[in-house]
Amino acid sequence: MKHTNLKPVALLIILLAIGYSLSAQYQNLGDVNRAPAKTKGPSPWFLGGMIGGGFSSYGGTFTISPLVGYQVSEKFQVGSRLTYIYSNYDYGTPIGRQSFNDYGASILGRYDLFRGVFGQVEYEILNVQYPSYYGTSMEVTNHTVSSLFLGGGFMQSVGGRGFTTIAVLFNVLESEYSPYSNPLIRIGFGVGL
Repeated sequence: MKHTNLKPVALLIILLAIGYSLSAQYQNLGDVNRAPAKTKGPSPWFLGGMIGGGFSSYGGTFTISPLVGYQVSEKFQVGSRLTYIYSNYDYGTPIGRQSFNDYGASILGRYDLFRGVFGQVEYEILNVQYPSYYGTSMEVTNHTVSSLFLGGGFMQSVGGRGFTTIAVLFNVLESEYSPYSNPLIRIGFGVGL
């Protein structure tokens, strides 16, 4: 099994730390009578993600993908997503039912183009279990799959700090081991902290 390259994750953590320190505001506490102190606004951090799945007469998949993000500016967001995909399929006699566990992480950037319509770029590294058939037997091997998703979508506010998103993304690094097919449609949710 190959080791996952942690450089993109480390880069995201550094960018988030720099962005957070740059967003700190100066507050003059010397003369209270001059101007009232600014009240603390909403946090630029948000949590979200998606849950999905698919089922057929042969088996199914379940996906959970939590996301943590940071509002860098009014129009730009960065975030990191963890992904876990569980699959279970019946391959018939003599192989039978088999389960697979895929997992990984990604970093993403979103830019608000116009009133909730956004462009998105996301880089993901996923460890995928892949079946290979040899006559009447099957061998499962692990593969590290890199994906680069480009696309866009729409974000809608729900309530005070909640939001939903729908995005259409294309994997421009498509490989034979990728669990995704183009286009990838993601429906997600989130809440500001």
